[in-house]
Amino acid sequence: MNYENAGDVLPEKLLQEVKKYAAGKLLYVPQDNHKKAWGEVSGHRQVLVRRNQLILNKFLHGTPICELSKEYFLSEETLKRIVYSKKDTNKLDYHPTTKSAKAYSEAGMLEEWVHTYVLFGRRNKGFSEGLRLMDRCYLGPHVMPLTLFSRSSGPESGMKWRVDREYFEQKVIRWTKRIQVGEDTPPLIVNYAQGKLELNCGNPLLEALNRVGVSEYPVIIWVTELADYEQCLEDYAMHV
Repeated sequence: MNYENAGDVLPEKLLQEVKKYAAGKLLYVPQDNHKKAWGEVSGHRQVLVRRNQLILNKFLHGTPICELSKEYFLSEETLKRIVYSKKDTNKLDYHPTTKSAKAYSEAGMLEEWVHTYVLFGRRNKGFSEGLRLMDRCYLGPHVMPLTLFSRSSGPESGMKWRVDREYFEQKVIRWTKRIQVGEDTPPLIVNYAQGKLELNCGNPLLEALNRVGVSEYPVIIWVTELADYEQCLEDYAMHV
């Protein structure tokens, strides 16, 4: 009988409980007598696929195996199998582009794209950690009119987050040049709650888009409440 590493199969919390009683031991887990319902196993497998994708993305962006081991409570041997495996056909290439975000969305891993982009494209670990504090639903990328959005940060007085004028202008100029040469730039990231949209990530990009005269642009929207999720789909005629 073949065996699998428990770190590849069990959820992190359950794995820690098993280790208390049988760390280092070879266990046999008998099957239930009743037939499992469809999705009972495959659903968890998808969770592992998504976890492994984010682990791979972090590794490829320079996060050491030892740090990943502490973060995910997995042995270094297990992590090496995840990041070096050539048999896993579920792995996706990551790029900070709308095209890449769409590919992740189609694979059911839009959240993993968002975290990778926020961590390594925007270098905003605090925002990523905040997003992971609770379950959220991610929609998109959907092309939406830019008139729906306004900046939440900038050098102007009254902004929710005030930043240095010269620093902000430099970022706007860089985005403007990339837009003008036709680069595939990343989507904006927006929160929808209680009927309101708030731009979380991409304020200099939004300013550049407005200056260039772009009227519509891809957007990723995240929500935390089921009612907001349903209302967002209805308000903006979105399809999932």
